[in-house]
Amino acid sequence: MERKISLDILKPDGFDVLSAVWVFACNDENPLITYEGLRYRLNLESTTDVKKLVQSRVDLFRLGATVIRLERWKKDMCGGTRLPRWISDIEDETKRKEAISAITVDDVFRSQFRIEEGAPKSSLDQLDWGLKYIERLRKAHVEERETTAKSWQMYLLLGASLLNIIATLIVGILKVAK
Repeated sequence: MERKISLDILKPDGFDVLSAVWVFACNDENPLITYEGLRYRLNLESTTDVKKLVQSRVDLFRLGATVIRLERWKKDMCGGTRLPRWISDIEDETKRKEAISAITVDDVFRSQFRIEEGAPKSSLDQLDWGLKYIERLRKAHVEERETTAKSWQMYLLLGASLLNIIATLIVGILKVAK
């Protein structure tokens, strides 16, 4: 059985996955991307909430699609064209058509730069802009965590110092009382 990737400290973090999603959304042959397709292509566990990750970044992605646009794509897929890999890898024709039929407007998204039907792949400048933006988000997240850790260190040091002072006072009082 194939080993699936999970998001933990030793694996790609959410920002790594977000970067990969951005690249797919910018460069895929089809401007519409399915959440299931991402999970499949990135080899993520079924418990990985790709949809939540994408929905958290509406500054990068447009959620959903018009019913008309989705139905055209589904018709093309049923005709054997514009198939995402996770669909084309379904060998049983009946199951493949069921999977296509099950896709709803809530199961797809696209890059903010590929909003029109048949939109070309994003330019390298657009791709680079998104990757740099995600890297800035990652750095801000790391800085926030470091700031929080430094605050805790300061409070722990202050607490330890106060305990030392209190212990010194108690020992001094006990010596005087003898």
